[in-house]
Amino acid sequence: MLHILLAAHLVLFAFSLAFTAGLGILQSRVARSGDVQKIHDVFSACRPLSMTGGIGWFVTAALGLWLAQTAGYDLTAPWLTWSYALFALLLAVGFGIHAPYQAKVIAASAGGVMTPQLEQLLKAPLERAAGAISALSVIGIIWLMTSRMG
Repeated sequence: MLHILLAAHLVLFAFSLAFTAGLGILQSRVARSGDVQKIHDVFSACRPLSMTGGIGWFVTAALGLWLAQTAGYDLTAPWLTWSYALFALLLAVGFGIHAPYQAKVIAASAGGVMTPQLEQLLKAPLERAAGAISALSVIGIIWLMTSRMG
């Protein structure tokens, strides 16, 4: 049973990472192109997949808790507690910054013309900082899960 839970947890982790971070990297690269129609099309196509990936993170976490409990780990162990904190940060940034940003870019690019609003969104330092925070959160979670230190 542990092997099945672990495999499912890892597959869902990879799925969630690809559908959030992977698509985020794609959107960032397309945003730098300045091609408004391409920006709108890519952000619009990525939106439902990104939201699916965000929901996937919740399923990944639930499976992870089930796995840890089944394996007999202390759910209050420091490595798990730090993982919970990084996971909460990842979700807060994802649903609090990335998702609204994506929706604003879709709305601002709908006219097919580069507007001052769209230009400002595409140069927003908050989104770049949020991307770095998300990346560091995922790296931290991977380190904690593989080293069980913390």
